[in-house]
Amino acid sequence: MQPDFIVIGAMKCGTSTVCAYLEDHPDIFMVPGCEPNFFSHDENFARGPEWYERFFAGQDGARLRGEGSNAYASGQMFPHSATRMAAYKPDLKLIYVVRHPVDRIVSAWIQNRVNMGDKIPPTLDRAVRDMPERYLGQSLYWQNLSRYRALFPDSRIHVAFMEDLKSDRDAFFAGICGFLGMAPAPRIRRDHVNPSTGKTMPSRRYSAVNGLPMVKTLKSLLPPRLRHGVRDRFLTQRITGGNQPEFGPATRDWLRAQLAPDSAAFLDHCGRPGDYWRF
Repeated sequence: MQPDFIVIGAMKCGTSTVCAYLEDHPDIFMVPGCEPNFFSHDENFARGPEWYERFFAGQDGARLRGEGSNAYASGQMFPHSATRMAAYKPDLKLIYVVRHPVDRIVSAWIQNRVNMGDKIPPTLDRAVRDMPERYLGQSLYWQNLSRYRALFPDSRIHVAFMEDLKSDRDAFFAGICGFLGMAPAPRIRRDHVNPSTGKTMPSRRYSAVNGLPMVKTLKSLLPPRLRHGVRDRFLTQRITGGNQPEFGPATRDWLRAQLAPDSAAFLDHCGRPGDYWRF
């Protein structure tokens, strides 16, 4: 019981929305609500294909089966994903969803701060410098796609742009369904899934306070309700359309130098104009 296709990422490019759409499609079984990360994470891959294929067990009635794991498009962090995938099933179809590479970094950093707090640097500038494989590396779309193109023909890789999802949802999903050889779902049940806008993340003030001596002891003494109330009222930042985090000028220039050549090659391969993404 193997998948027919895999959504390989990239993180914060609309992959949750794509997977939700495919999960709602009446003729497709999509592994619901989780990322197996079988081909990326060594500990999962060591469990063997029998463990992986349990995700698809009991779905004999589905015309197609698939899963989505964003780590597959993170070549610097998980360099073996493509080779493992090709060895497992060389005729897989792959869906790679992308967006402006800098916007992806910002959204990924927000999501990571929400999920992991101070395990992630409190500013964008520090995050891309301290964790380049997590933030810069996942936005090197041409580098990551090339790992798969070396093993899978272009006819089995569909690149979808989040910008198209925003401008024409029906055409965007029709393109994915056409690639899979399926008719589009009769209706779209779910809107944008897991957007950054509206999330509440630890603020820089939270990180400053959290690093003070004795704070850990003080937190253990406070009742959870009071502790959480103080955090939520004074030490968090709510993301809205008007307060999106930004890079400093020096970091933005550095990112442009790192990302622009890769983006130019990627856009050329996809038939998009060179200025499609402006830095």
